[in-house]
Amino acid sequence: MGRPHPIYGNGDGSENGWEPKVRGGWADGRKTDNLRAMREVAVYLMAEETGNEDTRRLYKQKLQRYVWALYNIGMGEWDSETYHGHTFAAYLNLYDFAKDPEVKALGKAALDWLSAAGAVKYYRGGFGGPSKRDYGQGNVVYGSDAARFLSLYFGDVTFANPDPERDILHAITSAYRPPEVIVALARKQFDKPVELLATKPIYENWKPGGEDQPAYWETTFFGHSYQLGSLAGEFRDGDVAPFKLMAYNSQRGVDYFVVNTGGSRVKPGKNGGDQIGQYRNLAIWLRPTDDKPFFFQLPKTAKAEVDGGIWFFKLEKTWLAIRPINLNSYSEVAIEDEKAAKIYSQEQTLKATTIGQDYAGFALEVGEQESHGNYEDFKRAVKAKSQLDLSDISTGTVQLTGATGNRLQLTHNSKNDLPILIRNGVAHDWSKYFALYQPTEGKAPISLGWKQGRLRVEAGGSVFETTVSHR
Repeated sequence: MGRPHPIYGNGDGSENGWEPKVRGGWADGRKTDNLRAMREVAVYLMAEETGNEDTRRLYKQKLQRYVWALYNIGMGEWDSETYHGHTFAAYLNLYDFAKDPEVKALGKAALDWLSAAGAVKYYRGGFGGPSKRDYGQGNVVYGSDAARFLSLYFGDVTFANPDPERDILHAITSAYRPPEVIVALARKQFDKPVELLATKPIYENWKPGGEDQPAYWETTFFGHSYQLGSLAGEFRDGDVAPFKLMAYNSQRGVDYFVVNTGGSRVKPGKNGGDQIGQYRNLAIWLRPTDDKPFFFQLPKTAKAEVDGGIWFFKLEKTWLAIRPINLNSYSEVAIEDEKAAKIYSQEQTLKATTIGQDYAGFALEVGEQESHGNYEDFKRAVKAKSQLDLSDISTGTVQLTGATGNRLQLTHNSKNDLPILIRNGVAHDWSKYFALYQPTEGKAPISLGWKQGRLRVEAGGSVFETTVSHR
């Protein structure tokens, strides 16, 4: 590691590719979580097997720091729809083949954490909510590498995996299985509805400042038929998907509702200055008006209506009411990329451009049978009881009152991309919510404090706890 390549030295310094000619070196020195896991596990196991004690001790320390980070500040390549399974597979090898019992325990701890984190985002063969290193091709059942990998453990799917992820070879041959309670978490076998707050660290969290505070704050609401997740933060990276909803579908598994402003279609990301706030089933997305449009992904089976200026979408068991804020009417756009068009052949992409006012965006309210009865009752309740207050829109303040009485107020923050939120009359202080997982009502399904190292999962009538406190 760090030695010049015998032919290519330290590489040509260009950014065009990853091969030795470009990057140089005897070993792949990239710092992504999955490649780092592969390298550190492989070097450790080789050193242990060959009796290279100095190297074994060095890489044991590296592994200890990484697993400590998982339990205390989080994972830099968090919840990646592309790479989660790659990191998982590397630690399967550590668990299966390490001889040192402490290192084997590290492997087990890493796998339990990775299983639990994946279980939060997994739903009936889908993998949703905000995601780091999201390439915009995983917003269908089995669309993401993570969902294809985790489905082997979590199941709860309506049809067979048509394209198994190659990493499952390691899962099939490994002795590791996630604790039963984590499988129950993935299958959403806990009391609902419940809101879960979470944080994510900066990408390369071992650099100076990486342990000081989170980089992103996430809100997820688990309804009876859906889970809605959104993200706030500085968005230092351009490959972060900020907003996804997965809704129950009896035949497909789940339907996706995805919003992005980072590029054409549903390319992951959002523009700088875009700010998202969420309280349970309510969400507001607001930004200073510019010429960049909003893109919405919905299934073609969704029943769409515009009534009283509100965009209604009826999914099988989940219903959406979107109130546009200085947006023009939406129109459907074609997917030009051939690969994406195949993946999303059963989805539609809607585009809405902004109107030249101070701020633009939308307010979302989500309903289901347990909260509103039926779709027609939901529509009537939204039109009669819900309110979107735009009286202070010129100063960047918007308030949404939902049909059940919950209130969410967002004020656009000009200093950074953490919006100023008031949730049901209570100011939301981001600095008080550093925990990696924290239910707002103090109950299941998962909790893990900031730098506390103690993971607790409660689902399916069981409880699982594990602690990693030392580096």
